[in-house]
Amino acid sequence: MSTLVEIEQAIDRLPDLDVDHLVGWLETRRAKKSTRPETPSDPDFLERARRVWGNRPTGARLSDLVSSSRA
Repeated sequence: MSTLVEIEQAIDRLPDLDVDHLVGWLETRRAKKSTRPETPSDPDFLERARRVWGNRPTGARLSDLVSSSRA
């Protein structure tokens, strides 16, 4: 059994008691997954620079501003 269709067909053949057990297992599994901390996404450096200096900073290129801010 390797596809969702095969799993659904197998579930259709289960007795009601087993379906109830499966539902409980799935709910428990979902609850455990939802309590896991989410992995932080990679920082969006370009968006952060735009928030600080805008889309077109006057007087210097964005790359120069970024370089000077690191000094």
